[in-house]
Amino acid sequence: MNRRNLITAIIGIIVIATGIIVYATHFIASAQPIPAGKFVKISNIDLAPKGKVIIVEQSWYGCPVGAAASWAIYDVLQHYGNLSYELHYSDPDHNPANIPGLIFTGFNSTSVVEFYVAYVYNEYLNASYNGTLIPQNELISVGEQILEEEIAKMGLSPQVAQYIIQYETEVAIQQYGEPSALYVKPPHLNFAILISGPNGTYIVTTPIVNPTILEGYTPSYVLNNLDQFPQIVQAAQMIQNTILEAAGPLAGECPTI
Repeated sequence: MNRRNLITAIIGIIVIATGIIVYATHFIASAQPIPAGKFVKISNIDLAPKGKVIIVEQSWYGCPVGAAASWAIYDVLQHYGNLSYELHYSDPDHNPANIPGLIFTGFNSTSVVEFYVAYVYNEYLNASYNGTLIPQNELISVGEQILEEEIAKMGLSPQVAQYIIQYETEVAIQQYGEPSALYVKPPHLNFAILISGPNGTYIVTTPIVNPTILEGYTPSYVLNNLDQFPQIVQAAQMIQNTILEAAGPLAGECPTI
């Protein structure tokens, strides 16, 4: 074997070995259960545009978990830009029912933070967000496809959707022993918030506010009395802390809340 062929062979072996190590490391890491209700760092990769931090929420129109979390998201993001939204109640047929929340319709950033939201299913968890019926046993697979399409439309890295899908469908929650998309009935892409910036990528796939604490309240009441709900205040602070952590060198450009 001449010198050139030898060098080529060595490079090939290194590439293959590196791929095996990366795959093995990823597999081992993804197999570790994650805690409920807390952000975990899942990668050192920055998925945001240069000089930005992204917050990506995945939910569905009737999701009680998303409805409850929307107040904490609003409480934080009102300091980072201008949110547009609609007052809303979650699915009346899904337990817990009729949880007051916000459906986000837009965000005009005035800061380093950009916010995106993908609602994959309709109000009653039997169709896509635009009304295309989905068989119950296909909610996860079709939801994954919808999420990938929505993330692409947003101009974000495909890895955003890949991480959300992976951590909802493959990675168990410590307290439940199953991934978040599988312990709910019927199984479906449930809820996630992904935050990414110069210091890496973080995710939570379980409730950050217990929906039941909002039962019986109207959306307008909650909107005007956020400070009366300690769980919302605490969840907002958790989101803020994760933004600062993901921001790394950009943290100094983030407002104090």
